[in-house]
Amino acid sequence: MSVPLHGPDSDVGDLGERTVAWINNHLLGSPVGVIGNKPALDRALAGSVTDAGLGLDQAWQCFEQIVAPNNIGLDSDRFLAFIPLSPSVASVWMDTIVSAGSFPAESWLEGAGAVAAENQVIDLFCRTAGMPAGAGGCFMSGGSIGNLSALAVGRERSPDRRKVAVADTAHASVDNALHLLGLEALVVPTGPDCRLTREALCDTIRDRTDVGIVVATGGSTNAGVIDDLAACADVAADIGAWFHVDGAYGLAALLLPELRDRFNGLERADSFIVDPHKWLFSTSGSCALVYRQPDLARQVHTQHGPYIDVLRTGEDVFNPCDLGYQLTRRATGLPVWFALALHGIDAHRDAIRRGIELADAMADALDAHPLTESILRPELGVVLFRRDGWGREHWTRWAKDLMTAGTAFVAPTTHKGEAVGRLVFMHPSTPSTVIDEIMVSLTG
Repeated sequence: MSVPLHGPDSDVGDLGERTVAWINNHLLGSPVGVIGNKPALDRALAGSVTDAGLGLDQAWQCFEQIVAPNNIGLDSDRFLAFIPLSPSVASVWMDTIVSAGSFPAESWLEGAGAVAAENQVIDLFCRTAGMPAGAGGCFMSGGSIGNLSALAVGRERSPDRRKVAVADTAHASVDNALHLLGLEALVVPTGPDCRLTREALCDTIRDRTDVGIVVATGGSTNAGVIDDLAACADVAADIGAWFHVDGAYGLAALLLPELRDRFNGLERADSFIVDPHKWLFSTSGSCALVYRQPDLARQVHTQHGPYIDVLRTGEDVFNPCDLGYQLTRRATGLPVWFALALHGIDAHRDAIRRGIELADAMADALDAHPLTESILRPELGVVLFRRDGWGREHWTRWAKDLMTAGTAFVAPTTHKGEAVGRLVFMHPSTPSTVIDEIMVSLTG
C-alpha cells in the first residue's frame, strides 16, 4: 500500500528540518551559479520519478546535489544581468508561508485576508503615483501578464483602432501581448537618449486615426530610461487613446522623493504595472497592476461560469480575478506586503538607493578609463557601456570569463544595433569592490 501524501502520517521524515536548514544557508548568500549541461542533467535525473518513489534520502540527494547547484543565482549579489532578483529575508519566509498555507488570491470569497493585504500595496502605489480616488488594481504573476491584462482593457475602449504607439525600447512582452490581442505595434523611434518623447510620438502618429493605445515605459529594461511620461500622456489625451505605463522594472523608484519628478505624468495613466519582485525585493512572481478606473477592467476580465459565479459576492469590488487575465493565483503580493509592514517603506527606499549609487559609481569608473565609456548616464540602476575595440565575440568571452571566475553573471546586449556591455545594479548587498573587479576584467 502506498504511503499517504497528507496529514501526520505522510512519510517525509525530517524533510521540514532539511528544508529550513537549506533556506537558512541560502539566505546567507548565493553564488553566481552555473549554466547546467542538459545531457548531463538528463542522465543524472533519469529514473528519479518511479512508481514506488525514491524515499527521502535519495530524493533529497537528487535535489541538493543535482537540481539546486545547476542554476544561475538570480538572487546572488553578483548577478548583474537581465533584471536581477534580490528578495529580502522577510519576503522569502513569507513566501514559504504562502506556499504552506495555499493562500488563494483570486477572489474575496476565498482569500479575503490575503487580498486585503495585497490591496495595501496597491493603495501605496496609487497614492504615490497620484492616481485619483477610485483607482485600484490587483496583483498578477508577472509583468508580462500584467501588460497583457492592461492592454486588453485598452483595446476594448477603442475596438476599431488597432494600432498601438510604442517605443523601439519597449519590453518584448508588450509586443507579444499585442500579437496575442490582435493589435499592431506602431513603433516609435527614440533618439540617442532612448527616451520616448512628444516629438517622436507626433512625428510617427501624424494624422493617423487608428491609434487606440499609447505605451510608455517607467524605466526601460535595456537602458533603464524613464520616458517623458507627461508628454506621452498629452499625446494620448490629444488623440483619445488609452495610456499605459510599463513600469515593471523601474517604477519602484517612484518611492524615492528625490526621483518623483522623473515620473511626472504617471498620475494621468489609464493603467500601469510595477513588479515588486524586481526593485521592491520580493520573491518572484509578482506584478502590481493599477487602473485609473477599475470598473473598465471588470467589464473586460470578469469570467462567468456555473461554478465560478459564486465568486460574485457583495464584496466583489475586491476580486482580483475581475481585473486581470488570471483566475487561479498564489497570493504573491503577501511577501512584499509583509516586508513593508515589518521593515517600513524607508528601509526599501534605502535599498533602492544603493543600486542607483552603485550604477553611478560604475559609470564614473568607466568614464575615467581611456578604454571604456558609459553610453548613457545611468538614470536608475542600468549601465550601458563600450570598450574600445570590442565587438560581439569579445563581449561574449568577457561574460563567460566573469562567470567562470565567480566574479559576476553578466549579459551583454545591443544598443542601437551596436554590441555593448550592460550591468544592472539592484541587490543592496552587492559589494562595491565588484566595480574594481569588473574594471580589471575590461582593461587589465
